[in-house]
Amino acid sequence: MSEIKKNIETCRGEDVLAEVSALPQDPHFGSLVNEAFDPMQQQALHQAGYDGYSEVIEQHKPYTFASDIIQMKSNLLLLLRALWQFPFGTGTLRSLSDMWQHYITRLQGNETYGIPSRLSSLTDLPSAPLLLADRKISGADIPDGMSLVRLLCDSTAVASVTEITDDNAGWTMNKRLSVSQFANCGKVMIGCSEINVQMTSSGSILNSDAEYDFTNLKRIVPNGNGDGYGVGVFNGNVQSHDINAPELEEIGGSNYGIGLIRISDSNNTNPFAVNAPKFRKLWSGSYLFSLYNGGKIGITKLVLGKIETNNFQPYHVYGSTVQTPNLIHWEFGQDTAVSLNLQYWNPTNALDASLDTLVTDEDCHNNLEQFLKNFRTYIALRLADNGSGLTLTLSQAVFSSIWDANGNPQVLGDGLDQLRADIHNIVKTTKHWDVNKAN
Repeated sequence: MSEIKKNIETCRGEDVLAEVSALPQDPHFGSLVNEAFDPMQQQALHQAGYDGYSEVIEQHKPYTFASDIIQMKSNLLLLLRALWQFPFGTGTLRSLSDMWQHYITRLQGNETYGIPSRLSSLTDLPSAPLLLADRKISGADIPDGMSLVRLLCDSTAVASVTEITDDNAGWTMNKRLSVSQFANCGKVMIGCSEINVQMTSSGSILNSDAEYDFTNLKRIVPNGNGDGYGVGVFNGNVQSHDINAPELEEIGGSNYGIGLIRISDSNNTNPFAVNAPKFRKLWSGSYLFSLYNGGKIGITKLVLGKIETNNFQPYHVYGSTVQTPNLIHWEFGQDTAVSLNLQYWNPTNALDASLDTLVTDEDCHNNLEQFLKNFRTYIALRLADNGSGLTLTLSQAVFSSIWDANGNPQVLGDGLDQLRADIHNIVKTTKHWDVNKAN
């Protein structure tokens, strides 16, 4: 006997099929080459119906065939036929076909709840359970089978949660998330496309310090009656991790105030960044920084998109203004063509030439040099051309770091005069914008 007939692992599938096809007189292999012809299945249906199939197979054993390969194939065929008939449980899965349908149904997802389909990843039946391995109480690294109640009420279980993740997209957050419930949680990823939480009292929607990633969030809107001023999505009093909202476009939609970040009597100087490169619009009564009795936060970087809100005013001031002493990098989208009111932007540490604590460019020697480079790149050069009638309003401190009292570039002999002249020429001479110093 040839080696190909001794070892099925070394033979080619087409050779096996050819050998089987060459034996049409063997009715037991008819279904391998002709699905419509299976004498044993016909006999089973005739004798005892569907459930008599295994019994008919028993009546036809043992089989003898022409080669080892054919004998191996017959054993595999019998195994598959037995599996096909095996009852997996009363009223549940009864066949391989049912198993396929079970996993196809689960893997197709649910558009209403933003559960993504994974059917494109389903290549064979054994891989199906792995594709569903995280379909439990997903979003937290907890033992499979832990109940939601225990996760919320058992301090040991709560302490084990260090990340909260959500891969559902397209849903609306309309209830405050108690992230503070999970004291050790340092990263939160939420897939909602809108935040629409009732704003009836001062506070933050997300009160805990964590790295927040809102990958699909497009809108933040206030909801409900009452004065929402002093409300913010994130608590600036505790925030020290970056906030990422790459799809966020607008905040507001009514006359109730809401801010992206809320600050109240804070002295939090921990650095963090806010990334919202598509942000374009603030509705009436809404702000990026929603303030209540002032405070200090450590934000160092704020990335926004091409602003469309005329006379863009990102601060809400109640009592005393917020302090953002480390906000050295404020970025706008290319060709921003509306007046920008940044009168409350007073980054004292960023304007200090005696410090280098905020330097990120190795070619910069101090904070002030880094600030001026950032201002030239991310504000001056991002303003729209032909800015006649458009105004950039700055705090006294920011204005004076670039211009003198007559609106000419400062000449201080500190090695940064060329940067000041560059900014002046870009903003006023080339792009024709007006620059105001706030009172």
